[in-house]
Amino acid sequence: MMKKFVINAVVVVVLAFIFQWALIRYAPDIVYRIAVHRTEGQSNQWISAGKTDAKMRRVVMPNPDFVYSALFYDVNDKNISVSGVLPDSGYASVSFYDDRCQPYYVYNNLDQKKTGKFNFKLSKAAPLSANDIQVKSGRGVLICRYLMKGDSSYQRMKEYQSQLSCEVK
Repeated sequence: MMKKFVINAVVVVVLAFIFQWALIRYAPDIVYRIAVHRTEGQSNQWISAGKTDAKMRRVVMPNPDFVYSALFYDVNDKNISVSGVLPDSGYASVSFYDDRCQPYYVYNNLDQKKTGKFNFKLSKAAPLSANDIQVKSGRGVLICRYLMKGDSSYQRMKEYQSQLSCEVK
């Protein structure tokens, strides 16, 4: 009786370990592929969303106080240059994620030196200047967030969104 219990316990532990390993290994890839599929494979082009509503809450739970833009990048063949403006009041950030949805760099305006225009060069090569970002993988996503202070600032944040650009070099 005890021997059968130990064997069953070992089997359950091994199966749990395999399931956890598979989930950790493959779930980020699946989430990234679903997100890319929803953008119809667009890469190196900013996609700006409007105000957050119930329809936008299918995969992640976006905060309704932010205006979001996303850029699925691909630097496998060529580098890209990304630019835009971070306001000097209210929180804003550009977050960099690899193709496994792991964050590896955040640029935000909490430091006054990081307000106004920004320009980054994304490449697989080691950085040569402060504006060069070495990507963790050839593909990934940038998410730009602008905090709205009420509905009155929505239009101003949309103007910041419109200044986001991406150029293949």
